[in-house]
Amino acid sequence: MGLTRLLAAGLLGATLLIGTSDISEAKVTAKQIEKAASVAEIIALGATKLTSGQFKSMVVDKKMSGQGWSWIIDSNGTTSSASTDGSWKEDNVPWNMKGDAYCTKIEGKTACRDVYVVGGYMRMSNKADPAMLSSWTVKLPK
Repeated sequence: MGLTRLLAAGLLGATLLIGTSDISEAKVTAKQIEKAASVAEIIALGATKLTSGQFKSMVVDKKMSGQGWSWIIDSNGTTSSASTDGSWKEDNVPWNMKGDAYCTKIEGKTACRDVYVVGGYMRMSNKADPAMLSSWTVKLPK
């Protein structure tokens, strides 16, 4: 009986470790991810809130894409994004991490957001209401 419990605990632990080894992968659709409006909804879809270290390894220095735009968060402390049709562009916006939150400074104002990843997509909390999500979704590079 003790051995059975030990084996079951070991299998459960291995399952949990395997399940978290690649936090960007989940069995949800892009439409489900895009439809989520709140942090609670994205977590219910299996999203993981990134730590600072995870953010740096999964996001920093990697070109990401959204619907009609691209974005890069450089390790030099700046971020740049642009629409694919050339209608807007943001260059060299300062960013840093405050704890596990991603922070940018635009027009003298600092805004920090939590970062969530699920199914190869990233969503961030809303600057004005941290319980809600930003309106955009970005695809992480593989």
